[in-house]
Amino acid sequence: MMGERLIEVFKIISFYDDMRWSHQEENNYYLINFYKDGLDNDTKLLTHWFCYISDRQMPFERIWDIGGYVYSEMVDKIKQSKRYDLLNPNSENAFLGMDIEDKKYYFIGTMKPNKKILDYSGIENDKPVKFKPRFLPSDYTSMLNTFAILKDFDFSLTNYIAKIYTKHKDCEDFVKRVLFALYLLSYYKIGQPKSEDLSDYRKLLKKTLDRKQTVETILNTNFEDEYREFLRDNVFKQKRAWCSLRDFIKSPEFSSYFKSSLREYAIKNQLNDDYFDKLFDSQNLDQLELPGDVWNNNSKFRKCVLSNDFNYKRYNVRSNTSFNKILRKFYDKEKENIVGYPEQFDVTFDFVPRMCESDNCAICPIGMIETSNSFEKVCHKNKEMYCPVVLVGCNYKNDCIGENVCKLCDPFDEKNPH
Repeated sequence: MMGERLIEVFKIISFYDDMRWSHQEENNYYLINFYKDGLDNDTKLLTHWFCYISDRQMPFERIWDIGGYVYSEMVDKIKQSKRYDLLNPNSENAFLGMDIEDKKYYFIGTMKPNKKILDYSGIENDKPVKFKPRFLPSDYTSMLNTFAILKDFDFSLTNYIAKIYTKHKDCEDFVKRVLFALYLLSYYKIGQPKSEDLSDYRKLLKKTLDRKQTVETILNTNFEDEYREFLRDNVFKQKRAWCSLRDFIKSPEFSSYFKSSLREYAIKNQLNDDYFDKLFDSQNLDQLELPGDVWNNNSKFRKCVLSNDFNYKRYNVRSNTSFNKILRKFYDKEKENIVGYPEQFDVTFDFVPRMCESDNCAICPIGMIETSNSFEKVCHKNKEMYCPVVLVGCNYKNDCIGENVCKLCDPFDEKNPH
């Protein structure tokens, strides 16, 4: 069978990914520090979306704990007031301030830090919390453009997604179409704005409204042409959009918010209870693309899972092609033989630093595909204890589920049981 090694790797990675999402209260570090209790589901979803907009070259704890605190208040207040001019830096009550000394902007709320934020050194406990993402001018522009479009959807991300879903739900690739619409919402033609570009709000707002008109034309008139162009390459570059949509569908916490918010929309619009069920159907998870990053493109990991005899030509890719593209090409050809789907390789975020970069090849289950190693010294098959495989490999604290149902306890082949 062509690509047999990678087929077996899919099975192993699928095991890790299942464990990743099965105990989110202990495994998931993306729990947002909301500024208050009682926020509605859509506000939580849009806050999450904004956190991923800022998720670039910064410690994720700072984004979710401090950024989430400021963003959740900003989203909540804008949704309540129905006015996105609260992002006008010249406004007295704006959620954007400027440092007088370096002339750099920052996001700022009205709330003093809570206990979670006070754990960070350098945070003053008697002043409103500030948050300055690494690429603030670009992030701010994305958020302003997002609100400009959502104004026509009652400032609701759920309403926006629901309308897109309704229009495309009968297409085989409806999940990718939802992702494309989310890309149009926040990332399309944002460019590389500078801090000084934010000082002229009137000029910035005009540019924002012009962009909104362009996006509306795409959504309502020439969606198919723009979407096909997007699929050629750009679809693989939307790491933050894919991560957020993935969480809406797979994360126990955020999928519960998403389902509840969609249910509220369905009731309000007199739709059937199961109207949005396709979004959460496991059969459609293979439409999710792997968010490409340094971990799944890690040279040690790539060399191991692709091996020297991987037939790049057969899958119409090159040896230096981004790993998420390789997985998609491979999956589309071999899907009938594969357990799992490409996006599950995002578990490499946890796996590669602990296994590949720590030279733990001797106890890695991938090493059992073709050669004998010490994996049997790790897997104890004891349902009374944590699974040591995911604990060592990804630092997930999951109970052992037993060899009769565990994917890793099935033999890869008759000669090499494990």
